[in-house]
Amino acid sequence: MNVICICLDTFRTDIVGPGKKLSFVETPNLDQLMRESVVFDRAYGEAQATIQMRLAFWTGYRTFPYRENPGNRGLMTQSLGWHRIPDSRTTLSEILFEHGYVTGFVTDVFHMFKPNMNFHRGFMHWHFVRGQEADPVRCGPLDAVDIRPHVPDDEVDGPMHAGLRQYLIGVQDRRTELDYFTPQVFNGAIRFLEDNHRRPPFFLWIDSFAPHEYWDPPRYFADRYYSNPEAKDFILPQIGQDRHRQTKKTEADIERTKALYYGYVTFVDKWIGALLNKLDDMRLWDDTIVMFTSDHGTELMDNGVFSKNIHGPRDYNHRINWMIRMPGKQHSGTHVEPFVLSHDWPATILDLLGIEPPEPIEGRSVWPLVTGEATDLHGDTIITAWTSRACVRDREWAYIIDTVQPDARAELFHTASDPYEAKNVAADHPQIVKDRRRRLEDFLGGPLPFEYAHKVDLRSMMTMARHLEIRRRLGMPI
Repeated sequence: MNVICICLDTFRTDIVGPGKKLSFVETPNLDQLMRESVVFDRAYGEAQATIQMRLAFWTGYRTFPYRENPGNRGLMTQSLGWHRIPDSRTTLSEILFEHGYVTGFVTDVFHMFKPNMNFHRGFMHWHFVRGQEADPVRCGPLDAVDIRPHVPDDEVDGPMHAGLRQYLIGVQDRRTELDYFTPQVFNGAIRFLEDNHRRPPFFLWIDSFAPHEYWDPPRYFADRYYSNPEAKDFILPQIGQDRHRQTKKTEADIERTKALYYGYVTFVDKWIGALLNKLDDMRLWDDTIVMFTSDHGTELMDNGVFSKNIHGPRDYNHRINWMIRMPGKQHSGTHVEPFVLSHDWPATILDLLGIEPPEPIEGRSVWPLVTGEATDLHGDTIITAWTSRACVRDREWAYIIDTVQPDARAELFHTASDPYEAKNVAADHPQIVKDRRRRLEDFLGGPLPFEYAHKVDLRSMMTMARHLEIRRRLGMPI
């Protein structure tokens, strides 16, 4: 069988399907895919954010607790677990290539193609769409961009918002919808299918950075959710929030910022539909497994901010989408309740294809949960992380703490009554806090604060902020 994996960055789990908080956001193509798929309702990233998740997806090994230190000089972002694939790990694409699969990878996720990265390893074909986020695909001219629609009025001048400037420089030649990153990614995937559908089997991984910031869809997609000429288009939603997490945004700004995300989601869904329609045209559904996932969610003022990193492994950030659409729609409509984790992906795909991994991997196939051959994989409690913050989670409680900061303050949420994890009740339940800390320390193999094998390397980071600093020093206009 062929395998197509679709991964979206920063895509919440409460969007697709009926009766959810954000079900009003239009995703007709993903809604249809969900109806035809097995859905894993308690899927989580074992380590987040972006790169940590791809390490698990690619290798089947846990990234947390950050046991590898392959080196990342010059790499940005700098965080625990954010590094290239270690040479000791065999990737899913390498395994499938050795078993005769045509392996393809189409993405606009800049982080996987930065210096020192190697996430295209094992792919016969890879297509990288450049320009997302702070990708320095161009470094000028600076006067070609106008940041005024996207920042508070008192933050227009000077070297602030270097990343925003970099992004706008990269997209300055965009004219039509087809020039946006999302159509380029999914049209690249369609080209792969056109090139390879007659010589199966194939394995295609499609990794869309959208709807990650910058929330910058064609504006008519955002306008269907909220339009107000007085509102700013804060395409980097964190802009307009000060250090104390109090927003400078007006209510109109807040609603418009949400609309930018909603519109981006609908835009991505449109192009997922173009890919799925191509499967119809090529009559590939009968011998193709389609899997859909995300790497994490984001916060849409759920607890007062637009962010991910402020609150880390809270549920709206931490839970991921996972659907498997089998040929013949086998087991469609099945919802799986036990915990599953991101590093279970390779074992699951190999299991469905009847391929034995060449070496032991830590993840486990989730398919026995569907067929009834297993009732559980990871027990009643999972231990996960968002960079340095770890989470001990069960069906009732979520305990979160920074594992590297001395005297870090624990957070405890009663998720059964507080699903968006807004009220920290750690002070009211000291015994639960003590028990969860013990479980975490047992998992880590040492007391908190903990020192990991992975070390970040801050040398030689090339950023637009540095670029602007050099221009200032040379007397060049910003």
